[in-house]
Amino acid sequence: MKNRFTNLRRGLALATLLAAVSLSAPAQSVGIGTTAPDASAALEVQSTTQGLLPPRLTAAQRAAIVAPAAGLQVFQVDGTPGVYVFSGAYWLNLTTGREPTLTGVGIVPNTGTFAGDYGTPSSPPTSGYSDLGRGLFSDPTGVAVDGRGQLYVADRGNQRIRQIDLATGAVSTLAGSGTAGFADGVGTAAAFSDPTGVAYGNGSVYVADRGNRRIRQIDLATGAVSTLAGSGASGTADGVGAAATFSGPTGVAYANGMVFVADNRLIRQVAVATGVVSTPAGSGTAGFADGVGAAARFNGAAGVAANANGSVVYVTDLGNRRIRKLVVATRTVTTLAGTGATGGLDGAGAVATFGTPMGVALANDGNIYVADRSSYSIRRVAMDTGAVSTLYQFDTRPANLQMPNGVAVDASGAAYVALAEHLIRMLK
Repeated sequence: MKNRFTNLRRGLALATLLAAVSLSAPAQSVGIGTTAPDASAALEVQSTTQGLLPPRLTAAQRAAIVAPAAGLQVFQVDGTPGVYVFSGAYWLNLTTGREPTLTGVGIVPNTGTFAGDYGTPSSPPTSGYSDLGRGLFSDPTGVAVDGRGQLYVADRGNQRIRQIDLATGAVSTLAGSGTAGFADGVGTAAAFSDPTGVAYGNGSVYVADRGNRRIRQIDLATGAVSTLAGSGASGTADGVGAAATFSGPTGVAYANGMVFVADNRLIRQVAVATGVVSTPAGSGTAGFADGVGAAARFNGAAGVAANANGSVVYVTDLGNRRIRKLVVATRTVTTLAGTGATGGLDGAGAVATFGTPMGVALANDGNIYVADRSSYSIRRVAMDTGAVSTLYQFDTRPANLQMPNGVAVDASGAAYVALAEHLIRMLK
């Protein structure tokens, strides 16, 4: 511990010294690993993984370092200049206290930022189950915020619904026994099978219980888990409560007394007060088509997000690699963004491409956030124009891949991401 604080003091002192010297980015390449370092790189060292004095280099050169050693310090001359230190899991700018991403947007590594054991660049995050410390997760999929400082996680691999206090980072288990099955009950007496989506609404958490082909409801006041709709049989029948059937519900969204469900090739709607299930869009036949009601076609609807009054629902159409828009009153489905081609191209909705769009969330700034799993990124889609941009790019190194499954956005604009690699990240 003493050595750690000593190293931190040295790093801060060095940051202060360098900040006091006027350093301008040279026109030529600088820094470690370059064949012709610029003359201004006075602190040049040749090692690409370790160093006692921070070499000067660009953001691209820093990001290109393969498996940097914990404690490696460099001085970045472009982007957000400053002394950066590698913690063993992420780069930290000692000047700003922010972790950079490839797009220059920071991830704040403080209490509540991470959940799960994020490992090191040479060893992947740990999969498991624990409520201690930052907790352990197993392939978390859906996330939802409640506006009261709580984050809910569909911890699919652990067959549980977890809860994270955003103020303290404390992790707890809201419901689920940890064994795949079906049972209503209180807290850990309840059982889920492959829970993939969660949504918060009016004092309850709603769960897309995919393996059980049911929509479950958790009363936060009592911890009681009940079945809102679904018989457990696979099908597409509308009806009341257990008379309805689902084929593979993966995403849920709550708005104005309704739970909207991404059910494979259909978009379903469940009235919380009555349990009545209806199908506003989709025919059950895989394909791609805009249209009204059953004339619309989906191919693996994965996530849904609804506006506050439930009049508009946005859908990640995974198989079609598109973002769709459903106007509920008219049951009209249109395509907001995506060509259907596989990729990560930003641009206007009609030219942008997606890899594997999974989770989706609405932000207060008029944008849609999409967890694009195979593009290792969070994409941003403008609600009005469909213009797509890449907001966050995650690590793609083989030993530390980070593939986003789900995303939620709070009122401040902070995004919470469930990563397939057993992590929950906060991006701000």
